[in-house]
Amino acid sequence: MTSKNLCFKLMKEDLKRRVWTIALTILGLVFTILIPTAIKCSEFMEESPTWNVTTRRRMINNILELLGVNGMAVTVLLVASVVWAVSGFHYLHNSKKVDFYHSIPVKRHVLFLASYLNGILVPALIYAAVLLPSVALALRANLGINHIGLIPLQHYLLNMVYYSMLYTTAVVAMMMTGNVVIALLGNGVFWAYGPAVTSLVRGYYEIWFHTFYETKAQAEIFSRFLRYSSPFSDYMFTIFEVSETNLKWGSMLGAAAVTAALAILAYSLYRIRPSEAAGKAMAFPKTEMPIKILLVIPIAVASGMLFYGIRRRVFWMLFGVVFGVLLPHCIMEIIYHFDFRKLFSHRIHLGACMTAAVFLSLAGYYDWYGYDAWLPNASKVSSVAINMGYQDNWITYGSPTKEWEYNAKKGVEEEVYYWGYEDAADYISQNMNITDAYSVLQMAKKGVWAEKILRNKEQITYPDWNRCVIWYRMNNGKTIVRTYFIPMDEEIIEIRNGIHDSIEYKRGQYPLLKQTASETACVNFQQYNKIQPVELKHDEIGHLLNVYQKELEELTIETRKKELPIGTIQFMTEEHKNAWIHQAQDSYKYDNLGERCYYPVYPSFTRTLELLRAAGISLEELDENTVNLVSVYYRNRYDTSGQEAVDYVDTTIDYTDSKDLKILTPALCYRDYCDMNGYYEIDLVNSVDVHAVFNRDLEGETFYEDSDSPKQYRFYLDRNKMDEETVENYHFEKDEDWRSGWGIK
Repeated sequence: MTSKNLCFKLMKEDLKRRVWTIALTILGLVFTILIPTAIKCSEFMEESPTWNVTTRRRMINNILELLGVNGMAVTVLLVASVVWAVSGFHYLHNSKKVDFYHSIPVKRHVLFLASYLNGILVPALIYAAVLLPSVALALRANLGINHIGLIPLQHYLLNMVYYSMLYTTAVVAMMMTGNVVIALLGNGVFWAYGPAVTSLVRGYYEIWFHTFYETKAQAEIFSRFLRYSSPFSDYMFTIFEVSETNLKWGSMLGAAAVTAALAILAYSLYRIRPSEAAGKAMAFPKTEMPIKILLVIPIAVASGMLFYGIRRRVFWMLFGVVFGVLLPHCIMEIIYHFDFRKLFSHRIHLGACMTAAVFLSLAGYYDWYGYDAWLPNASKVSSVAINMGYQDNWITYGSPTKEWEYNAKKGVEEEVYYWGYEDAADYISQNMNITDAYSVLQMAKKGVWAEKILRNKEQITYPDWNRCVIWYRMNNGKTIVRTYFIPMDEEIIEIRNGIHDSIEYKRGQYPLLKQTASETACVNFQQYNKIQPVELKHDEIGHLLNVYQKELEELTIETRKKELPIGTIQFMTEEHKNAWIHQAQDSYKYDNLGERCYYPVYPSFTRTLELLRAAGISLEELDENTVNLVSVYYRNRYDTSGQEAVDYVDTTIDYTDSKDLKILTPALCYRDYCDMNGYYEIDLVNSVDVHAVFNRDLEGETFYEDSDSPKQYRFYLDRNKMDEETVENYHFEKDEDWRSGWGIK
């Protein structure tokens, strides 16, 4: 009891010398919480009768943010955590004050608790004293307890827990140093070192490990290190999560546990801290070397990466490393000794840091780890998955997702459906199982070979390169991922074609191949944006699905080189259909679900086309009977004088005559269908933009919104489908002047 009374008396005395700290905290919180809340509530009371529902809700959210996730108040608490730690223990950095405090007949732990507890309890009381009238103002403005709820209390607890952790971290920095400026620098290191080193490691992987591919698991590990390696970053992550979802009680309990551990550490350091440490840079000389090494080496490696990024030469990388070692090492020696003459003290430490930083940089530059050169033994690989670039980036992965969102017009929360996209790499890595690992490894070997050549700054000339991501599933259960830039010679193209044509590849690439007849609710066929429902019974839908799946599995690259799709087909699942129907009733469409999951129908899909025709689907041909206009926009030079002088202008020519349409329509390639087939061998007429108008749209009066112009569709022109006479007559020959490209002369 005597100790408690003595502690309370010391806390009162301690507050007398910290009046300025109290005043600063009060002013900061009043001007970031109370006054803004008063202003917003006053505006709400006076103006709300004239607001619509959307404006009213936005203003309510603004007031709730002031009482909850208030960025200005968080900034004040961050500053206050440092200020209260410094004001409470700055006497430890003055030898006379240390002698005075330690001569008082009071036990060390009582002195520590008096200052430490004041730094938490007083700001907590001030925060509560400012928050309560702010809540009262909100209630007086008729926000209602149903709107406010427990938001102020929850965020008060959140902010105070994390304030306590940050404050205790600053107290530890005060214990480890003998100078206030050094303590502030040390606290900055505690806040930033972990996230900075985590970011450096991630950057090291991305710069030096050229075949590195970051998986979701690795990204999660990096994210966790980025968050939990610093009290400051943990606080920022938690605030972001709270602003997106509900309060994270688990994070708060974790922060409270860390605060308790840091408090024990701070007290332990306080007890063993020598009195003569006052005025010195570091209170414990044994910590100088490890702190210096832990700071200098990452700074040097980062400096080398920076200079390499500027010039991409090993010389400049090493220059950056040397610069990055010398500068921070010398600065820290000056700080440690408060003497410029100690610039190169501890040359052994300097040499060790230099050696380590140079080794880490050269190891990354020359791949001494063997990371990029690594290839698994085919006998140790159970299966592989491969993502072969962007030729099939039209595929829709994922499923419909439901969320509750506020409908401003109705003033209620409503179900909103949108497409929950899944990353293509995630789907492929989980669903593709190619047992022929040897073929994939042949492609990987080519990528490793190219990587080695390029790393040595040698030139490789190939007309085509392809970026592939490969997942190796090893016999021991591990999955190793690499990404390669592979030069595509004839041998590799043949291997690539064989992989593409395999059923294992397609079943891991196209989600539709896993869909069953029982999951399929309806079918739609689309051709040039014209959608036709396929009217079939359930068993007939299943038959059509099976036929299409079989023909998609049989599709080869050789066929894709020669054919473009003539339409697209959609096998909509029951879940997809229900979400689409519900979305059709919603005027706030963020993502049209009816446009998802269309697959190409090629001319060689004869069995599918036969079933579609039998179901009453009419297929359109591109000819003079279906196309009303072909508009060609030439983006290059036009010789207006017939002389050598050339004027560069844009020209548009509309072809409507049946003779022109009969010649041009066979060369039209619908852009959407070209985008669905990256393997199609097209001799593209460059520098022209081609549009076409269909007769059916004129008859159906399909026009652009707010325009009298009929709907137009974008096409490419394929020179392979033109004879020489057509090319010459329509001026599609290649101009000798490279600046003008293709077009009119």
